[in-house]
Amino acid sequence: MIEIGKEARLLSRYGLVGVVNNLGLYVVFVTLIWLGIPAVLSAGFCYIAGVALSYWLNRRWAFKSTAKHSRELPKFIISYGVGLLATLVILQVLLVWFRPEVAQIINVACTAAVIYITLRVLRFGTDTNAS
Repeated sequence: MIEIGKEARLLSRYGLVGVVNNLGLYVVFVTLIWLGIPAVLSAGFCYIAGVALSYWLNRRWAFKSTAKHSRELPKFIISYGVGLLATLVILQVLLVWFRPEVAQIINVACTAAVIYITLRVLRFGTDTNAS
């Protein structure tokens, strides 16, 4: 049974991690561009750094996981893989009705929800071997 208060706290922490992570990485992206690093290389670096930072922050703070990395990391990678597929499909559908700039904002929110749900279904942050 899902405890609404606990789930709301978890969801709000997950959301805060996402907002802080994305805003911080946007500043890094703009800084790299300003330093003359090509946009695609800068974006690639920020994507990899973002997923790594997201894993660390979500595992330690949002989900407060005590499970081993060997159990948690695959769940996280699968969740972000599902998120990648979802973002491609969602964006394609949204582009029928919205300009790309607007579609992407909606897409980010939808994809974050898909990733969160996948993390919860896979029981990320839950030590299933705790005795």
